Amino acid sequence: MFIQLSLGQNFNMQILPPLPENLSTYYRNYLRYMKEVDMLQALQNASDEIEFFLRSVPPEKENFAYGPGKWMLKEVIGHLCDTERILTYRALRFARNDKTPLAGFEENDYVAYSNLKSRTLQSIGIEYLIIRESSIAFFNSLDESDFDRAGEANNNKVTVRDLLYFIITHQRHHFAIIKERYLGH
Repeated sequence: MFIQLSLGQNFNMQILPPLPENLSTYYRNYLRYMKEVDMLQALQNASDEIEFFLRSVPPEKENFAYGPGKWMLKEVIGHLCDTERILTYRALRFARNDKTPLAGFEENDYVAYSNLKSRTLQSIGIEYLIIRESSIAFFNSLDESDFDRAGEANNNKVTVRDLLYFIITHQRHHFAIIKERYLGH
């Protein structure tokens, strides 16, 4: 059903999560979702979690929304795709020492204009895994010092390390919500 490219891990380097005191209040809310010490390993682990998780979703749940105005389950996965693309793009800009301030984005507008309702969870899941493999390749291509480069996004100072941390914890946050509110686990 899903693909596994397995680009591998850069075992020559260990990238620690950001210190809690260096995170914005918004990012600090996601601390409980970072289990690993090495974020490159965490990114790979989170990739494995995607495939396992998507295989566990019953077909009748992919169009389910737990309340009025809430996203369907497959729209949540589409939101994760969009967010990871945007965060990795920001990380690329900052890793290359680009100091141009970057705008935020309105997640609800992105979902509204995404055409996700007409797609299957399987197609969105495959897209997500491909995006993740690209993210893994990108973050593994960086030098250790690149992770401490910073820029401005959505009017906040953020480092490449912060962005990698948020890619991982944002996914786990949404998977926890899906398990609780969409799947009843």
